Amino acid sequence: MRGEEPPESADSLVSEVRRLREVYEAILDALRAADQRFAAVEQQIAPSSGLGPDGGASRQSRTRGGWTAPGEWELVGDVAVTGESLRQRREALGVSQAAIAHAAHCSRGLVAEVERGRRRSALTLSHLSQVLDRLEKDARRR
Repeated sequence: MRGEEPPESADSLVSEVRRLREVYEAILDALRAADQRFAAVEQQIAPSSGLGPDGGASRQSRTRGGWTAPGEWELVGDVAVTGESLRQRREALGVSQAAIAHAAHCSRGLVAEVERGRRRSALTLSHLSQVLDRLEKDARRR
């Protein structure tokens, strides 16, 4: 048919994904640097400027308002879910990474990378947190 574009080759798609990943990582690095600088400046001026929990630009309102880089952590209720918090919960349950991976239908390597902070997708953090919630609930029943 006329007007249809030919399908892109797998190589060109892989190349585009690599370029997009590089751009995404560069943006995240810039956001992390800006966040660190923001926190440092905030600490220096907060006592004298009135900025703080009620002053408008506090760190708490900034993180809850979505100023953090995407995928850094996921809020569940009022608790931030991080790879570290997931590891602590898993260890408290006495469950292996492999068991969590099996329950979450993912690889043990992914669980390990999440716990080390190398993978920080909000969706993955949320999913693993829900799996741990379910396992904790089952453990309480026993």
